[in-house]
Amino acid sequence: MKKMKLRGKTAIVLIVLLVVAVALNVAWSDYTQREQAEAEMLEKARILSYEMDAVWEFMDMNQDRIDTDSDGSYNFKGLYCAIAGKSIAKILQRDTNYVIRYTNLEPRKKASASDAYESDAIREFNAGTASEKYGIETYDGQEVFRYVAPIYLEESCLDCHGGPAGELDVTGYPKEGMAVGDLIGVTSIIMPIDIYMAGIQDNVTRQVGYFSFVIVMIILAVYALITRLITRPLTEVESAVDQMENGNFEVNLEGIKGNGEIKDLAVKFDVMAGQLQTLYGSLEEQVKLRTAQLESANDLLEEQRSQLAQMNEELQAENQYKSDFLAIMSHELRTPLTSIIAFTEIWQQANAHRTEDEVAAVKEVKENGQLLLQMVNNILEMARVEAGRNELSVEPFDMMDLIGLVERSLGFLAERRSISLSTVVHPDVPIITADWEKIRRIVENLASNAIKFTRKGGSVCIEVSYQKEAERLAIAVSDTGIGIKEEDLPIIFERFAQSDRSAYRRYGGSGLGLAVVKELVEMHGGSIEVESVYKQGSTFTVFIPTESGQGEE
Repeated sequence: MKKMKLRGKTAIVLIVLLVVAVALNVAWSDYTQREQAEAEMLEKARILSYEMDAVWEFMDMNQDRIDTDSDGSYNFKGLYCAIAGKSIAKILQRDTNYVIRYTNLEPRKKASASDAYESDAIREFNAGTASEKYGIETYDGQEVFRYVAPIYLEESCLDCHGGPAGELDVTGYPKEGMAVGDLIGVTSIIMPIDIYMAGIQDNVTRQVGYFSFVIVMIILAVYALITRLITRPLTEVESAVDQMENGNFEVNLEGIKGNGEIKDLAVKFDVMAGQLQTLYGSLEEQVKLRTAQLESANDLLEEQRSQLAQMNEELQAENQYKSDFLAIMSHELRTPLTSIIAFTEIWQQANAHRTEDEVAAVKEVKENGQLLLQMVNNILEMARVEAGRNELSVEPFDMMDLIGLVERSLGFLAERRSISLSTVVHPDVPIITADWEKIRRIVENLASNAIKFTRKGGSVCIEVSYQKEAERLAIAVSDTGIGIKEEDLPIIFERFAQSDRSAYRRYGGSGLGLAVVKELVEMHGGSIEVESVYKQGSTFTVFIPTESGQGEE
């Protein structure tokens, strides 16, 4: 289809359109002619029904005269309206193939029993939903037109069909006990439609033949016009394009046989060919100039790349120097801080008498020393991460022991701030295999942050649960503190990032705690989430993957 020429495509489109139009016309013509034929058959059936009703009425009017002898005595001759109607119907059927039946749901003779179509009509007449029933149906394997009209009981019919019910009438059949206006039966007319269908088929055949001839003529005319006015001039343009592809720009389409847009296209094509010839003449010179410019640009880029590489090496060296400096300084600071905390604990555990001021001063020294030690530990941990020397030391342990240790180490800070610190470890939490020290640091950093940013009288809760379906540990640290603004949530895990500078100046902090937590959590293959409402509190949840049944509950 893609390689087919314009003439072929146009011819196919025209054929399809015209065939569709012919099909629609044939379908519409067949439908309208069927409607017309059905209307004609309905009118004929009604007239035939009226004629049969006239026979019944004639017999009813002359029934007494027929059954009265010349001497005036009554003598039933056996000739009545039903017999006359059925006899005339048989004669009509013999000569015309029309079938006229008088039927009922419960007829006096089995031969007069109604079929399914007539039974449906009788039920509709009894229900009062129709006054007649007609349509094209199948009867004895053939398509026919069927018409059913009701017959209602008149006063003259009471002698045979009135009351009392069960009494034999003059014909020897028991009376039905009907009243005037009751449905006594129906007139069923069956008409062949062969002649109508044959006429419709002949009309459709003639239309198809006529339109087929018109289609062929239109296609031939359109094909000739397209060839002369479009495809032939386009073929000349295509030949000119082939010449230009081979480097020959001296083409001339002024004498092309075309009109309108085709002629305009040829003129513009000539102009384009001249412009291309001019451009092609100076193309080699432009290529040389561009090549020289590209070589110069490449040399400049290479020089810049070398400078960037040198700067990158210097930055890496400076970064390594910074990490080494932080690690050395943090390590050097930890030793005296540890000694200070140890000696304060020894001083507190001594039984010597102390004044309240001395106890408060030593307690202050111990608390601030532990806070400073935590900050130093965070700096040292971050320096190890940057240096790539931070590794996991996994071992099995019980979270109950770890949470208890954190609670004891941070209890003094919560007590000092009058903050309620509570811990919950669910009974289904198993023994896990992870780095004890790093998990402790994660929980301790989150809990100390929560205590630090919670006002006096607030609460902090550490809750550890086990998500069996996801096979991971969930450590949630929630507080009723100052919370975090929504716009600051994306940056709280960055190093030295502080969501509120004034708050950090008030509560203290280096901005490394959450960054360290995130690094340690990701080393375990876990994740951390935060939910916070400003001035109402925050909840940090850490997820540490584990295996179900790794230890006893």
